[in-house]
Amino acid sequence: MEIIIDKNMIMDIISVIIKYETNEIIRKIFNTITDIRFIKNKIEIKVLFLKYYISILNIPEKLSGVLEFEHNLPINKIDKKKVPKNIYIDKNKIYLYIPNNIITRNIYIQELSFDSDQITIKLM
Repeated sequence: MEIIIDKNMIMDIISVIIKYETNEIIRKIFNTITDIRFIKNKIEIKVLFLKYYISILNIPEKLSGVLEFEHNLPINKIDKKKVPKNIYIDKNKIYLYIPNNIITRNIYIQELSFDSDQITIKLM
């Protein structure tokens, strides 16, 4: 089984988050000037002259577990109270916890990659 999430879907999700978290000027700047690229397991986000990234550090063997990412996002601008409880954001790391249940403990992650302007998740 393969799940593919394309660049446009990611931009739509980020736009919705920004819509509710920032003022109108920042939304307009983001929507017109932002560029997202997926290169060698790294997501690069360029806003004006700033360049941010998120890269994969650790992938659990099974779907349940903790996915670990490295980043240089401006986390001081994020309201951590509004972040879902299964996501923990540290100074330079993001941890995504996927709970253990009958489905997630029986599905294995074969590959997770950021490349060709999409996120690809191959499950076994």
